[in-house]
Amino acid sequence: MSLDLHQTGSARSDFGARLRHWRLLRGLSQAELGRRLGYDDSHISRVENTRRWPPAGMAERLDELLDTAGELAEIWPQVERERRRLARYGRPAGATPGPDTLEQLLTAYRAAAHAVGGHALVDVLEQHTRLAARQQRTAPSAERARLGSLAARYAELAGWARFDRLEYGRALAWYDCGREWAALAGDPAGVALLLARQSAVHWACGDSAAALGTADASYRQAVLAGRPATQARALLARARGHALAGDRREAERALEEAARLTGSDPTAEAGTRLLLVHGTCHRDLAVRTGHRAHARLAAVGLAEALDRLPPEQQHYRALVTARLAGAHVWAGRPEAAGTVLARVPTGAGRVALERRQSERWLSRHHG
Repeated sequence: MSLDLHQTGSARSDFGARLRHWRLLRGLSQAELGRRLGYDDSHISRVENTRRWPPAGMAERLDELLDTAGELAEIWPQVERERRRLARYGRPAGATPGPDTLEQLLTAYRAAAHAVGGHALVDVLEQHTRLAARQQRTAPSAERARLGSLAARYAELAGWARFDRLEYGRALAWYDCGREWAALAGDPAGVALLLARQSAVHWACGDSAAALGTADASYRQAVLAGRPATQARALLARARGHALAGDRREAERALEEAARLTGSDPTAEAGTRLLLVHGTCHRDLAVRTGHRAHARLAAVGLAEALDRLPPEQQHYRALVTARLAGAHVWAGRPEAAGTVLARVPTGAGRVALERRQSERWLSRHHG
């Protein structure tokens, strides 16, 4: 089972972006536009930021009010098809899906996550996470370990979706649930992955001590699991923590060890992840130290990671592109930074945060 999401995510985000464009062009605030339409300002905000699907009839009213020549009504059927396609997987018809179906759906959701981000998937992921947890509690003892591990993997992806929306507290809560389920299932690799995810949340919050603490705990669990790929992910989390703290030597040591372990993982995803974290660490070191050499290394790693990402992974590509722009700023390349920033689509959550950060750096350092 797979989700054909090569273009999914673009219609909804395009609708929000064009709505914002026309609203600002007409000089209206979200609150004012909401009042004229009979909605509150948070409704307009959520549609613009792809946190809510535009309801039927809204596009025509917006076109009339904003004088858009019918542009939003033209986009809306694509948005509705996209919503129905995701809903088809989010609310399976008939009997409650069993473990095999949940496994297939999880694979599809992982593929979709890199295309559309956390906003479009969070509700369905949380629904299925709770379903897997309920099945684990009522399953025969022979099946509980499998279902517990499955629930933990759903919790990991649900937490990622919340993290992608910048809802850090909810992300950590799902990761905590997943760790508990993975531990009960006797799955140290699952525990290690969830701890590495928690480390990423602490890194995003600027808490290097907590990021390092959870990364070290992740590595200990990964050693128990005996999986080099899992150990590599824990080491990448450790490298991010050290880079955030400005510790070049320890960050590079963790990156080198992660690269050695990643050599035993032939998947393209593992190599791309290494490049992304390598570039991110050197960008953070450039921010902490002001050394352009780190920024140049960051730009090389992030550009290569971007080249390796498939075109359909739109959301992931936008995130890496925004980060690459920041690396160019710190490398003293304002023209390159501006060119790269122009390729970052208007989005929400982490993509918007990374873009705003790079824009602030560009404005501060190069006017």
